[in-house]
Amino acid sequence: MEGAERDVDALSLPRDFLYFLKNDWGIERLHPPQAEAITPVLEGRNTLIAIPTASGKSLLAYMAMVKRLSEGHERSKAIYIVPLKALAMEKYEELTEVGRAMGFDVGLGIGDATSEAKNIKECNILVCTSEKLDSLMRHNAELLADVCCVVADEFHLMNDGSRGPTLEINLTRLRHIKPDAQLVALSATVGNAEALATWLDATLIQSDWRPVALEYATFHDFHVEPRKLQSPGEGASVPPLGPPRHLEGLKSHPVWSVVSDGMDLGSQVLMFVGTRRSAQSEAKNLAKRVKKRLEKEQPERLRQLNEIAERLSGRSQSNLAEQLATCLAGGVGFHHAGLTHAQRKEVEAAFKSGLLVALTATPTLAAGVNLPARRVLVRDLKRWDDGMSRPLPVMEVRQMLGRAGRPKYDTRGEAWVYCKGTDGWEVADAVADRYFFGPVEDVSSKLASEPALRMHVLASVATGGLVHRGDIEHFFFSTFLGSTMPASQLRERLSSMLSWLVEERFLRKCGEDPHFSPRSKLPGGDEGEQAEAWDDTVPAWASSAVETAGVQWSADPAPIQSQRQSSAHGSPAFGFSTASSLGLRSAPVFASVEDGPGMRYEATAMGERVTQLYLDPLSASILRTGLRRAVRRLVRQDGPVSDFGLLHLAVATPDFASLWAKTADMEANSPTWLKANATEKELLVEPGYAEAMLSDIKSAWMVEEWTEETTLRQLEKDLDVLPGDVHHRVDLMGWLLSGAQHVILTDDVFAEEHMSIVSQLVQQVSTLQQRVRHGCKADLLQLVNIRHVGRQRARDLAALGLREPSDVLNMSARTRQNVLAMRGWGPLLLDNIEGEIERVLKRSANPRPNEMERMDDAPLVGERKDHH
Repeated sequence: MEGAERDVDALSLPRDFLYFLKNDWGIERLHPPQAEAITPVLEGRNTLIAIPTASGKSLLAYMAMVKRLSEGHERSKAIYIVPLKALAMEKYEELTEVGRAMGFDVGLGIGDATSEAKNIKECNILVCTSEKLDSLMRHNAELLADVCCVVADEFHLMNDGSRGPTLEINLTRLRHIKPDAQLVALSATVGNAEALATWLDATLIQSDWRPVALEYATFHDFHVEPRKLQSPGEGASVPPLGPPRHLEGLKSHPVWSVVSDGMDLGSQVLMFVGTRRSAQSEAKNLAKRVKKRLEKEQPERLRQLNEIAERLSGRSQSNLAEQLATCLAGGVGFHHAGLTHAQRKEVEAAFKSGLLVALTATPTLAAGVNLPARRVLVRDLKRWDDGMSRPLPVMEVRQMLGRAGRPKYDTRGEAWVYCKGTDGWEVADAVADRYFFGPVEDVSSKLASEPALRMHVLASVATGGLVHRGDIEHFFFSTFLGSTMPASQLRERLSSMLSWLVEERFLRKCGEDPHFSPRSKLPGGDEGEQAEAWDDTVPAWASSAVETAGVQWSADPAPIQSQRQSSAHGSPAFGFSTASSLGLRSAPVFASVEDGPGMRYEATAMGERVTQLYLDPLSASILRTGLRRAVRRLVRQDGPVSDFGLLHLAVATPDFASLWAKTADMEANSPTWLKANATEKELLVEPGYAEAMLSDIKSAWMVEEWTEETTLRQLEKDLDVLPGDVHHRVDLMGWLLSGAQHVILTDDVFAEEHMSIVSQLVQQVSTLQQRVRHGCKADLLQLVNIRHVGRQRARDLAALGLREPSDVLNMSARTRQNVLAMRGWGPLLLDNIEGEIERVLKRSANPRPNEMERMDDAPLVGERKDHH
């Protein structure tokens, strides 16, 4: 924007903040798109900022937050929403610096740690994921009372099927609860920015400006062809589009020429590949060649790399960690979700420091950590999705390529795409047309998917304060989905979902409210259109049939149970269900046409509990059905209720991310196949079709092996599961088993005489949950709950006969020497463990007054129980 104010000193912001920007962050002038956006941002208007990576979107958000907080009272709160935990940590660190300069308390909400609760309640700035914010609004809506500013980072990820619906609901709810709070959305370039800005009632700021020029080029047959230059403009000294050039390399390994050329120019290379396996194999191949060059050219750099690799090897617990250490020693790293959090942080730090020559990564990195490089190569433009190989979206590829060019270090970033095919020139032209010059896809709402609608419709009644059908519909018409989907179609989907929730006893109908007054106008249409949508002369099924005759409407339908196979070797199943099984995972039933906008709903005890637990209602339905079967088996003693059966029950829910059953798993007499046959009678829920059944069996088996203290290395070898995947699924299982306990305790179908059996089942699930959490057998649970004692150290102690905390305190001097002689043990560690045990035992022996039983609360003989 020509003539826009760009000097930071001239901004109407607190002097302390301006001083901090200039002296701590070295910011004195705004970039052009920042200057264009600063007026609506500081005036408190809703603003959608869609500009490239590294153009300064976050700074604008920080300015908005500081401005609003400085004008508010001491309890004022600003919320910064991010899609990923890794990004939350990055923003938390930056905002902590801001908070320190301004006297603001900064809180972090990314999980369920009890230590987060106090910070969240008392902080002025809260950095959190969408899921955490959704959970907070369900449990502590009063926390929003003082919100004055909300920032939605990576706003374009509303297009994501898993995270998008929650972000959309959060923003809709915040706009309803706090309509005066400023909303700042930070987005990559998207196709329908105007529609999104209209939905948010926001000023739209769009720009292609970048602080570093970006040169887009195709790479094929060792030929680099620059195609487009995205320049900072404003008379910046940027060379014109570079000439085509030819790289020297090996036909057997074309991308090595890209890395080798980068080494010649002193450029790090960030390479995006399609799969985890590709990331590992490419890094391994590159590391061998890079290491040879470093041995000759930069031996000191190689020595530093070896130090990182040795540090990683020292705490290695898996083959993957050893592969990573080997690659790092050769100057190349790989990055994907199969790594543990600590391993990913190690790789990121090595790349940011400049030690790594190259890094191979899956596309998830592009949406997460800020990890720029001078040169980015997108090696793979396709990935396996929904049973077939599909081209990557333009938006996603642009996000990857946008990582090229480091501000303050590079005058130009190099964004290359590898073009594969027999006719390299033709492929390169097509790639350039699509990914360099083609339009970016629109962001579309994913809220219409069945799982998302199930969760959020129930939550709107249980904790959102919406009890009338008219108000529920009004709220969902206010979402981005409501602004893009025909009103009659959205109303039909909501009706179906409400009926299913009533059928499953998560909601109950309370009858028509004669005093209810519908809103005079709903978002997304005029009064006439809304009135016409209430015409019930058209059957409910008709509008659905208009869209796709004979096909269920859901974009993401719940899986339908097939008949149970008597053996994994039985006849192929095609997903047909018996009539008796349809209630378990059926699609929503259609609503009664008599239900009008005044129909009142209220959540049942189960509905409230499920919402608080943040479970998909279908998951709760599956858990409830399986746990009822478990109670009946225990009462009648006519079937097993095993830990494996309970694990499989949790795995069968849509909230669990099942492992893929690979080709080897589906072969007759494979270990997974045999496990399926051996455990069939233990299952509490009907298995799905063959592939889904084996996926669930494999997943439950993996968690079972984890509780039996199988090492990460062995799990990787036997089940081909990487450490990061193990930890992710262990966390999910712990949460689902905790939810299972609440579900069976809230269920009200069993008679008083069977409550002891229910308690027995709850105890079994609770013990299993603890074993999953710590990855150990039941006999180690007392030890692993002691701080500094993990499952390996607990097993070390148990091997020496120390099975309880008191045994550790009372061990002989000889036993103590044996403990210290074991690998990984030392005097300081053992002293800390003993000190922690003493504190725990002392606390148990001397409970606080409110923990002691009052003698005058003990009932007299013959005193009847008081039933409230």
